[in-house]
Amino acid sequence: MSGGPPPNRGGGSGGPSSAEMDHPDLVDLERRLHSEVDEDFFQDPKKFRTLHRVIDILGMQLLDSADGQQQQQQQARQASSADFDSIHRNNPAYVALKQQQVIVDEAIEHMAVYHCSDLNSSVVAVGKVSRQFNDASNRVRTLRRQVRDIKDSLGTGDSAADGDANPNEPAGAAGGRNGTAQAGPDANGTAGGGGFGGGMSLRELWLKKLECEAVLSLLHKLEKIRRAPPTFDVLVQPQPPSPCRIGSAVAVLTDALRTMFSDDVAQVQALHKIMEQLMTRKQRAEEIVWETLGDVIYLRTGNAVLPGELEQGGGVLASDHKKHHYVSGEPALRRGRSLGTASSSSTTIREDKSGNSGNDGDDSDVDSVLSDVDYDSGRDGSRTTAAAPGGGDIVGGRTIPRTILDSEVDLEADELRCLEETSASDFAIPQYADPVLALRILTEALARLGRLEDIERVLGETVGRELRRITQAEQARTFARLERRRNAGGGRRGIGGAAEGIDGNMGQLAEADEAMRDFRIHLSNLLFAFGSVALRLSHLAQIVRHKIMTDPQLTGRYSDPSSAMHSVLVAADTLIQQEVKCFLEACLNESEGDNFMYDGMAEEGRGASSHERGIFSLGIITDTASNKDSRSAALTSRANIVELSTDKFVTNVLFARSNMIPQVRNALTFRRSVATWAAESADLKAELAFMTGEDTTSPSYNANPKERAIDYLDSVIQKNLLPMLQEEAVNGTISALEREDAFEPRIDPAMYARAANSKNVQVEMCVACQALYRYTGPLFSALHRLPKGGEMYSPLVAVLEHAVLTFNSRVKQRVGQICRGKKASALLDANTTFFSDIELRRSYTQLMQAYFGEDDAYAAGASAALDGGSMPISPSAGKSKIKEEKSSGFDAAADYERERSAFEMEVSHLSPLLEFSSKNYGHDLAVCNDDELGRAACLAHSLLNVASLLEARLKTRSGGRDKTAGATRALRGSIKEIREHGVRMAKFCRVEMLIQSVKRMSQICASSTLTAKDAVRLPSCVNDLGEHLTSASDVLREAGGNIIAAYSLSSLEQYIPLFLMQTVRIIAQGKGRKNRSIITLNGVESLDRSGSVLYRDLKGATNFENSFWDDELAAESFERSASFIAMIELDMEELVSYCRNNRGEFSDEDYKLMFSMDGPRRSADIRKFATIDK
Repeated sequence: MSGGPPPNRGGGSGGPSSAEMDHPDLVDLERRLHSEVDEDFFQDPKKFRTLHRVIDILGMQLLDSADGQQQQQQQARQASSADFDSIHRNNPAYVALKQQQVIVDEAIEHMAVYHCSDLNSSVVAVGKVSRQFNDASNRVRTLRRQVRDIKDSLGTGDSAADGDANPNEPAGAAGGRNGTAQAGPDANGTAGGGGFGGGMSLRELWLKKLECEAVLSLLHKLEKIRRAPPTFDVLVQPQPPSPCRIGSAVAVLTDALRTMFSDDVAQVQALHKIMEQLMTRKQRAEEIVWETLGDVIYLRTGNAVLPGELEQGGGVLASDHKKHHYVSGEPALRRGRSLGTASSSSTTIREDKSGNSGNDGDDSDVDSVLSDVDYDSGRDGSRTTAAAPGGGDIVGGRTIPRTILDSEVDLEADELRCLEETSASDFAIPQYADPVLALRILTEALARLGRLEDIERVLGETVGRELRRITQAEQARTFARLERRRNAGGGRRGIGGAAEGIDGNMGQLAEADEAMRDFRIHLSNLLFAFGSVALRLSHLAQIVRHKIMTDPQLTGRYSDPSSAMHSVLVAADTLIQQEVKCFLEACLNESEGDNFMYDGMAEEGRGASSHERGIFSLGIITDTASNKDSRSAALTSRANIVELSTDKFVTNVLFARSNMIPQVRNALTFRRSVATWAAESADLKAELAFMTGEDTTSPSYNANPKERAIDYLDSVIQKNLLPMLQEEAVNGTISALEREDAFEPRIDPAMYARAANSKNVQVEMCVACQALYRYTGPLFSALHRLPKGGEMYSPLVAVLEHAVLTFNSRVKQRVGQICRGKKASALLDANTTFFSDIELRRSYTQLMQAYFGEDDAYAAGASAALDGGSMPISPSAGKSKIKEEKSSGFDAAADYERERSAFEMEVSHLSPLLEFSSKNYGHDLAVCNDDELGRAACLAHSLLNVASLLEARLKTRSGGRDKTAGATRALRGSIKEIREHGVRMAKFCRVEMLIQSVKRMSQICASSTLTAKDAVRLPSCVNDLGEHLTSASDVLREAGGNIIAAYSLSSLEQYIPLFLMQTVRIIAQGKGRKNRSIITLNGVESLDRSGSVLYRDLKGATNFENSFWDDELAAESFERSASFIAMIELDMEELVSYCRNNRGEFSDEDYKLMFSMDGPRRSADIRKFATIDK
């Protein structure tokens, strides 16, 4: 046992303490250690004696009895395999020693269990001290060995013993230990026997070393200064294949200047000329850095990186993993190409070195951008926001992430990575690929040159000139595009040329939009360039502010680092707003309103003027056009175009080439793109303030001294354009409604000159519908171009509702005039489900698909019909079954069953029309003449067409959804009412044709041709019906187009055979003929021929494009009627045989009629039918 004295074995006379009462186990263990373990076990292990205890154990073993001795000998022989304890279990000395071991083991175990952490920490501490001591000893030995080696190498060592002396001791002490005396008082001298033997001392050598190092350092600094000018010249003067590397040159130059002005070099007078060279190079470096910074900011370099090549994860190029890009982890504000929110591409912004830039493909690209981008900040998914400290949302994704700003800039390595791989070596300034990394490099270069404080002043002096250069570059690019198109034979693009490819029903705004395409492209490129400049200036401001805040040398030089470069940003924004506003002012004409014509013939006037400007002008043009051509001819060079101001460029180039004049309505053409650009510029400003900690409540931040472009545009729209458009919409619609021919058909005289008149006929809408569509067109377009919920939006919707409601009131009157007193209108207005059952037919679905493109006919208009006041809203069980079948899709069997069920349901409502033999039949069948039928068809076509067009105007062009559903609910209801009127008139035309047919065919049963015996003659009413079908088809197609004609004539291939069969039933009943005469065989043949003739006439009348004629239904229906007619001429035996073989073809009532009538070859015998049943 080791470790200190034994525990205190003296006991106190007092009672047990509180600690002893708390730990009885420890008290017992201490007692056992005190009483049962010998005291010598607690002594120092070096003083412990073990021999006497071994002797005691062996002596006790020898004193055992003889039997015990024999047993011990036997156990000794087996000691290799027996247990040691079993051998000495009868040895008292061993047993006593073993008991003491057990007590000590228990004490050790107790310490290990309850004091493990203390023991471990002690062991660790001791081990650490031991290792440190060993390391120190090894270092001392190493130092002594090195001193001995130095002495041996210098030849100053006297003996080996001196090498072992402690170098920290005096020389006398060392010599004393070695038995030698010092010869002199100087321990470091050379006179004594213990000196250095005539050489330099260690101290002198060390001083000499320091002197040499100082000289070498000075020579190194001088060499660095001497090499700096030529190295700078090599780096800034590009030589193939190395481009200009201003970053590396600034690093070399600033290092040399810092060395030049150090304390040890500044006193060297011979460096005066080199100092002048360095200062000259510094001035040259500043010029290059300022020029390069301008190129990066104003889009002359740094355009090789496209936004689509960036990964959203961390601002790294997906192609070559370049770092230091500004794209953060948040998505961008807009999807696709967004105006002014990303770095511009080299093909879009950077001017072509050859003088030509851009391509005609920009037209479609810009057109898609301007049509799809929507200034609706509240739309879901349109932007990603982050909460700002002071409240509000900040749009993210365009500033530089803080992690990139915190990374250190290496001027040499980062510049090599940032330089364009295809950069030409003859450029005097570097050409960068990454604009953000380039800005960081140039900012670091200015900071090292000590010119970072001047960045705001220098940029403020040049921002106006540089922005004007961007405007001039875009003017030259637009002029080059116009020249290429003119040289390629594209000619001018004006209202007349644009209208040729547009539907005649398109409004003036649509024509203006197409004619203003060149204006939109130019404005799009201009906004894109200005937005890119603003983005790079914001990036530079963010980099500069971060540099000022993190650099200790720059922190105290700025009173408010978070507002650095604020004046530059404000100046740039002001100048950009002025340029855009100047362009808009040149395109608009605020002082002179457009001349609108409300006589309903505006389109004819515009069409004539358009043709006169074309090939029919005979070379006669107006003076205004001549002046424009003369001005355009003077501007023949690209240099002259660049020198023009923005307003003169718009007037003398764009308007001159497009053959147009400034109009205030052009404000809607530009409003969406300008609003999107303005919103994104405001978001960028707020995001920069949020990222840099700028105070957004300061007056300087919120100062807006001049009117912004979007505010100017909204002011023009609100004060000038909207009142004009609202007046046009209301007065133009009312003026057209008051015309006598407001709802009259517009027959095309050239229709009869067509060789194939079965082709689809393009029928124009009536004057009233054309006026509604034309004059409300600009207001509908403004719905998608003005901010939703603004002060301009609600009045706009109210005016549209007023115009549509006024139109509906006149339409309702017109519908009443056409339908008043007609039998078809009475059937539709009857208190039955006939109106809604018509919509279950396939022809109605085809009608809705033709006008609205909807697959479900019931969804298109049936719901509106069922909700009407004149029809019940609870459909029958059969109707529900048909609707369920319609929603499940079309197939041959299901379509046939569905159509037959719908036909039977429809016929159930027309049973009064089938009573041909009733008294005074036909007196109440008031029908339309051809003129009235044409008016009804024209009104149906016009209303359905204008309803579909107006509904399409409420939907966005890209997504096809109504983005103004909530605000325009009443307006959509008014448009739906127009569609309901159109559906009603289409149904009226269909029922009218049905009544016209049944009115004529009801006369067949009373015709004398049925009883003629001498010859077979057709009833006159059959020929009359054939002629009527042909003329009605022409009238319907001329007035309403092929779709309305097809729907009006639909299902007659089922109804005419039904009327023939009804005629046979009347004949079988003996009604309708005088004296109840019997039909002859010639009469039966006359009926059969009547069916064939009507089939031919009906097919000829419906033989046009987009007809709803169904060959299968027609063949089945006419064959069934022919079989029914043929039963009249059968004798009784043939009739019985036919009835047995075709019992399911006709009903029992029809067979009873056949057996109960007297035919030309049989007499009535109803008992035969009863026999067949038995």
